[in-house]
Amino acid sequence: MESQRTQKNGTKSKRKKLRSGNFKNVDKAIYTLENIFNADEFGLFYQCLPNKTYQLSREKCFGGKNSQVRLTGIAAGSATGEKLPMFVIGKSKNPRCFKHIKQLPCTYKNQLKSWMTGDLFTEWVMKLDSFFRAQDRKVALLVDNCSAHPHIEGLSNINLIFSPPNTTSVLQPMDQGVIRSLKAHYRHKIVRLCIKAVDNNEPMPKIFILQAMKDLVSSMNAVSKETVINCFKKAGISKTNKSIEKADDDHSFKFLTEELNCLRELDPRAVQEDLSAESYIGLDCDVVTTGSLATDAEIIAQILDPNFENDDNEVEDSVDEAIDVEAPPRPSDIQLEIAFETIQNVSLYSSKYGNEIQSLALKLEDLMKMEKMDNLKQYQITDFFQKL
Repeated sequence: MESQRTQKNGTKSKRKKLRSGNFKNVDKAIYTLENIFNADEFGLFYQCLPNKTYQLSREKCFGGKNSQVRLTGIAAGSATGEKLPMFVIGKSKNPRCFKHIKQLPCTYKNQLKSWMTGDLFTEWVMKLDSFFRAQDRKVALLVDNCSAHPHIEGLSNINLIFSPPNTTSVLQPMDQGVIRSLKAHYRHKIVRLCIKAVDNNEPMPKIFILQAMKDLVSSMNAVSKETVINCFKKAGISKTNKSIEKADDDHSFKFLTEELNCLRELDPRAVQEDLSAESYIGLDCDVVTTGSLATDAEIIAQILDPNFENDDNEVEDSVDEAIDVEAPPRPSDIQLEIAFETIQNVSLYSSKYGNEIQSLALKLEDLMKMEKMDNLKQYQITDFFQKL
């Protein structure tokens, strides 16, 4: 990437010009780093516990039974560390765990094989375009060149920039460490659930889609801003810094190793033999995430699969009983009061963030009280009609 300095209102600001030699149709486009975004899909075996790793990592996930235990997500962020909301694709149209849920943790869409398709990608980009239009921002969105990423007409605030055909993930900042860090945080949460189950003499947890979505959102939020920035530097989109030695410095990598060892000591059966944090994080790195088949072997594998479906637009509503459960029960008012009191008590023992923790706990408590009052409000029939 070339950088050039522009003079505006007596001050200098750095801007990056994306060269047409690296990306399509951007020879005249100039964007500040905060308006250069990258998005990339990733596959996730969201139910995979430490003792089930080898079973899934040995199998290619083209569709069929493995698609029932995987999700496809989109990781997206800017060269200055801004992260976009999570977008998740699953197989089931109406998972039972969504019943009675009024607000999902993130956007969820369904597709027969849990793949990204051109229609889903177009829908996501159009909503993102509206988001940036509301902020009056013109952005460049860098994506890889595949059949699931079509050219989209009518975009006003997003310039879709496709990587050259047959290029590697080196050009993708999200593939330079962001997705790996995201999965490390997610696996870290799974191992914590396993440790909790062993401590309470309970069976290993069963992860359902709603739980996975909550953990994915939390994990993306936990990816440090510095990691995202450094991944753009590694991809050559922003200026490198010699003081930066690596892009991933999130605590979850270290903690995941420690807690896998802790779980192995508590219950050796709960952890696959010789499982390392690196192999646990990367077990689903080769999962197919888009509707295009790259090789003849993949096409043959789908034809030989007894679960193969010719119509990708057909959606199965039914889901295997073993992989889907009801939504967790709504906490009672007493449970909420105990939770808020516990958080406030924790703030008393924090020397650095105590005041902030207490302030956030009080704000959360006020929001829950407002929610309760809204639910108790007596509605009249005229409330359901629009006033002329």
